[in-house]
Amino acid sequence: MRLFPFLAAFVLILTSLSGCVFKEDSDGDGLPDNIEREGWSVTVLYPPGNMTYKTYMVYPDPHKKDTDGDGLTDYEEFSHPNGPTDPHKKDTDGDGLTDYEEVKLFNTNPLSWTDDIDGDNYFWKGDYEEIEYFQRHGVDNQTIREYLQKADVDGDGIPDGYDMDPLRNLSINITLTGIEIIKAMDGPNDKILEIVVNVSTDGGYHSFSLPSVIVGENESLNLSATIDLNDRGVPGNLSNSIAITVIDLDEGMEKFNPVYDTDGLPGMDIVKISNIVSSKGGSFTVNNFNITKDCHKYMCSGPDGKLWFSIEDASPSIS
Repeated sequence: MRLFPFLAAFVLILTSLSGCVFKEDSDGDGLPDNIEREGWSVTVLYPPGNMTYKTYMVYPDPHKKDTDGDGLTDYEEFSHPNGPTDPHKKDTDGDGLTDYEEVKLFNTNPLSWTDDIDGDNYFWKGDYEEIEYFQRHGVDNQTIREYLQKADVDGDGIPDGYDMDPLRNLSINITLTGIEIIKAMDGPNDKILEIVVNVSTDGGYHSFSLPSVIVGENESLNLSATIDLNDRGVPGNLSNSIAITVIDLDEGMEKFNPVYDTDGLPGMDIVKISNIVSSKGGSFTVNNFNITKDCHKYMCSGPDGKLWFSIEDASPSIS
């Protein structure tokens, strides 16, 4: 009779333990069926710019180890350190990376689209927009995953989130193909001009020297140079400025007789070769040059002459 209280206590303890230790787990995912049936709440930040978190309930299938087939078991979705993810969505936060990729490959937060794996983002708000950019430019998913871990994909010194074109170090090749000066810049008796053609962009500069341009003659040229563009800016916004200024150096009569100095610039004349004419002369200027649209042949003319040239995209591709 003395054993009865102890036996009763043992049975009570065993019953209690069986209730918490031996709970049913039909799919063997490590998560008891009762938790899967009760579900859990998910709090997530969705793209593309709504900074309000949304909270909702989810209910995984207790008979499937991985309800959404994303590579994470329902237990792993439930126990994520940043909070439970959605077992019915392969990409809980909709940022373009699956929950498996974020948890297993990149160690990023599958509950917020604003994650930035490599810390390169500024104009982009997170990896979601970076992924979209690369996809629009035909980059495959495997390569995108590699790029997401590089802050400067094209190696031009500008982080991708600050780079107009994160896939290329932008540059152009400009070729002068012809020039004709119709005005006697140095006075009526000087028919040979010393011409300099200066080309500048937001990122580079080059000067061509033409020491003997004959007034009134159309001269063929084949002079080329590669010039950097400015890559820093909003990704996808490729606007640069290009200016071409044609200068006649004062080596003829103007150098010795100020009466021929009509522009007030000692030592030079700016040759008006375009319709853009300022009080000091004129030059060819494009303030919104887009390398994807504006690379072609050009001819510009003005009261002093004409200039023919071509612009080509010389941006090196990523190997």
